[in-house]
Amino acid sequence: MKNNLNFKSTMLVIALASSSQAFALDNTMESGNQSAYTTAFKALDTDGNGALSKSEAGKEKLFAKHFAAADANKDGTLNEEEYTNYKTQAEQKNVKRVMSDSMVTSKVKGNLLKDEGLKSMKVHVKTHQGVVLLSGFVDTEEQVTQAGKVATETEGVKTVKNSLLVKKE
Repeated sequence: MKNNLNFKSTMLVIALASSSQAFALDNTMESGNQSAYTTAFKALDTDGNGALSKSEAGKEKLFAKHFAAADANKDGTLNEEEYTNYKTQAEQKNVKRVMSDSMVTSKVKGNLLKDEGLKSMKVHVKTHQGVVLLSGFVDTEEQVTQAGKVATETEGVKTVKNSLLVKKE
């Protein structure tokens, strides 16, 4: 019971720390990126007309793929506001994804720690877009299966790639 309370307290601290970091990062992005975006916009605006053509914007990977979505007024060019708004939204979406992946990784690690049959410190967990990768060494095939099951049953996990290996004796 005491271990369960300690575990819940630890998870709460991790969640609070993560959310405060995301809030601070979000505020920094909004204020600091405005001038960075202006500089980047002007560097892409090679003809100096205050608007980015599809070929000018296409020099940046994000806009090469998403020019039409960024062109809010559908005039075939991006003004600085359209450029800044779309870039800000894309970066905020990425920050949220990274935070979500971090939370999934923490939940999987926590669930592995709770499982009596696993030495979870030997199991490495990485998450990208909800896909969990388990790697490391365990003692038995049953532990490989159990770790995969624990990860699969964790909230937020889309799929599990189980790359755990059984140690050779």
